[in-house]
Amino acid sequence: MIKIGVIGYIASGDDQGKYVKIQELPDDPPSYLVLTAADREFMAEGGDEWVEDEDSLRQFFEEARWIIEWDKG
Repeated sequence: MIKIGVIGYIASGDDQGKYVKIQELPDDPPSYLVLTAADREFMAEGGDEWVEDEDSLRQFFEEARWIIEWDKG
């Protein structure tokens, strides 16, 4: 499950050991910004990727082979 607006820890796959957060952009239909960083505050060694829709977001996660431990809340 991909959670929007929730910080997750990348436990496995590309970028293992980093954190991820997905932001939904106000497009119609929504597009997404995938933020990654080495720290939970997203201040160090980070990057971002834009994906055009929900299907592209799922494909992005599959290609990265990410297993995410999402924060509770």
